[in-house]
Amino acid sequence: MIGQYSLYEWLIFFYIYSFFGWIFESAYVSFKEKKWVNRGFLMGPFLPIYGGGAVMMLFVSEPFRSNLILTYFAGAVGATLLELATGVVMESIFKIKYWDYSARRFNYRGYICLASTILWGCFTVLMNELIHPAVLSFLEMVPALPLHIVSGVISAFFVLDVVDSVKEALDLRNMLEKMENLREEVLRLRKRADVVIACLDDSWRDFVENNPAADKAGEIYKGLELRYNKLKQSVMEIDILTDAQKEELGELKERLNMILEQLEKLRKGKTQMHRRRRKRLRIRILGNPTMTSARYRFSLEALKERIKESREEESKGE
Repeated sequence: MIGQYSLYEWLIFFYIYSFFGWIFESAYVSFKEKKWVNRGFLMGPFLPIYGGGAVMMLFVSEPFRSNLILTYFAGAVGATLLELATGVVMESIFKIKYWDYSARRFNYRGYICLASTILWGCFTVLMNELIHPAVLSFLEMVPALPLHIVSGVISAFFVLDVVDSVKEALDLRNMLEKMENLREEVLRLRKRADVVIACLDDSWRDFVENNPAADKAGEIYKGLELRYNKLKQSVMEIDILTDAQKEELGELKERLNMILEQLEKLRKGKTQMHRRRRKRLRIRILGNPTMTSARYRFSLEALKERIKESREEESKGE
């Protein structure tokens, strides 16, 4: 026994409240986005942060059930600490925040905020007084054997979903890392290209000063393409270059061409990743519209932008 329930009972509660949390979050986000959103880290109808939060709230508030105020604060603190720990661990592994309270007042590094803590406390009281007694009454009506069978099936499905979702999250992290490395290479090449082009065209310095490096993926892509075309035109004036500048020009053209091809593949989603996994990654990003990344901020926003463009193209084609 762990507290007043067995490990098996805690597991059942975890699944039930993970499902309730998924319904609540998906409905709330779908309403805000005005379209259906399968919310959460997993692909299945479970939101473990809610299931874990519910279990934590029930466990820590158990000694204080006769006192609503202590029940409230015990649940609020316990669930908030769980949310903080989960957020820190997930970001350290996947380099992404799957929820971000940075825009909320009184937040701590975007992992937790005062508003969510207040809600956790309210949920704790609501669960202890209304929801959990109803859940217990329902479970008492279900025969033991069917309940064991259903919980076994759910457990198998849940484990497979977790394993698959972790793989996809790691795929997303690796994709963002490649995109970020490519972006850094693009910015370095832009600077080199600007130096070479300026040797051939004095007006280019004014252009660079008046058009600083863009932050958006599409603008960076166009900026690099513009420099590549400019370098191709510079071949006509190659006689005025020194041997070192000619070598630099040839190397830059070759490297820029390769980078442009890689950018085009990324823009169109033509990676070596299996089509099904690409589709699930898209669902993952759409299902977590508030996800952010401190390390891969630019690349994540570029990926979101591409997915948005893709959806708009699909809508026009229907």
